[in-house]
Amino acid sequence: MLAAVCLLGVTAGQRLSIPAPALLGPMVITALFVFTGTAQGFAPDGVLRSLLFTLVGLEVGLRFTWASVRKIGRLFPHVLLWIMAVCLGCGALAWAFAATLGLPLIDAYLATTPGGINAVLATAASMDANLPAISTVQSTRLLIVMLLTPPIINCLARKRTSTLKPQPAAYKQLPIVNESAVS
Repeated sequence: MLAAVCLLGVTAGQRLSIPAPALLGPMVITALFVFTGTAQGFAPDGVLRSLLFTLVGLEVGLRFTWASVRKIGRLFPHVLLWIMAVCLGCGALAWAFAATLGLPLIDAYLATTPGGINAVLATAASMDANLPAISTVQSTRLLIVMLLTPPIINCLARKRTSTLKPQPAAYKQLPIVNESAVS
């Protein structure tokens, strides 16, 4: 079922020219199956789940190079400050989310925390957290960001190019004619 949804989603995403068709296509197909009640329980289990989380860990870990580690080291103080600010903001949002929906605070925090959905879901699964709630909020966030980002970037790019275009010259100044020389 997982392979069929992925194949169908990627194909549909490419044909519909949606951004990131390999990611959003399967997500949209899965959402359609879940909302219509056609399929339930899309969470892999057992050995497949362990394999998928291992692959996610390798995908993230193998992207680090010595150059990226050095750059992170130079930016560390600034990055740490912004990470703390984002975590506090997510904590406040999670608190409001937990109070409103009656979820445990840790589930609400995992649902609202930014970052890689793969890492968040791996953490949630290892903690026996509320995976349906967390994956729903994370997937919704990801869908909104992925669908809204291209139009926003296009709009900003159009505005930027329109401000960079040369403006038409104001009226050309006519040469001053000396009236005494004409008479």
